[in-house]
Amino acid sequence: MSIDVRGRRAVVTGAASGFGRAITLKLLNSGATVVATDVNDDGLAELATETNSDHLETRRLDVGDAGAWAALIADSGPFDLALLNAGVATHHIRPEGALPVLGLDTERYRTVLSANIDGVVFGTQAVLEHMTTTGFGDIIVTASVAGLVPIAPDPVYGLTKHAVVGFVRSLAAAVDQHIEPLDIHISAICPGFADTAILTDESKTNLKSLGVELLTAEQVADTMMRAIELRNNGAQWVVWGGYEDEQYEWNQIRPLIPPHISGEQ
Repeated sequence: MSIDVRGRRAVVTGAASGFGRAITLKLLNSGATVVATDVNDDGLAELATETNSDHLETRRLDVGDAGAWAALIADSGPFDLALLNAGVATHHIRPEGALPVLGLDTERYRTVLSANIDGVVFGTQAVLEHMTTTGFGDIIVTASVAGLVPIAPDPVYGLTKHAVVGFVRSLAAAVDQHIEPLDIHISAICPGFADTAILTDESKTNLKSLGVELLTAEQVADTMMRAIELRNNGAQWVVWGGYEDEQYEWNQIRPLIPPHISGEQ
């Protein structure tokens, strides 16, 4: 999918591989100027060599470091388009037959929360100042189907993705309620199982043996482009192998919070 994003300046996190790399290529092909970030220096170098584009800048960025975000904005910003895509799974080894949280060391736990939650919050803070000044911008956050339904093999990953979905929905409501109208949109992309490094090779083999169709990075990037085009504030776009992408619909039996507090109309 291609839309016209000429004249727009985008930042992409986790751009050295997977979804981040795929959306970087699509944005460049659609006319945007892109600052591609990652902690994978080799992957960024390969991306720069492959594209050989004057509209691409690569930067090393630890998304969980608020100071690094401030430096990025000062050196390479501002941005009116942000693809906050960086993320990791736990991939920890636990005693056979034990529950998934057992055996997860504190360092790995903090790394997962830093990339998956802090990276989204700090990244949003960094780009929103310019967006609110101009009144325009788009933020696309890579969440997961694991942010909408339980994920028994990795509850900590599920925790982070549920947090991201809640953040997107709540911030979208805040944008809608802002005292001065803002043409700012934030939404979440919620892919299912994909052929990227977020899954181990063993997991991919097991899923394929069960008949699960793994998504390609390009499929997910197409949905990101669709989200940029349609700008449905607060949406969660579900992407699942073998199906068309669609927006997730929440089934709320009764309002738990009065509309004037929740932001719902």
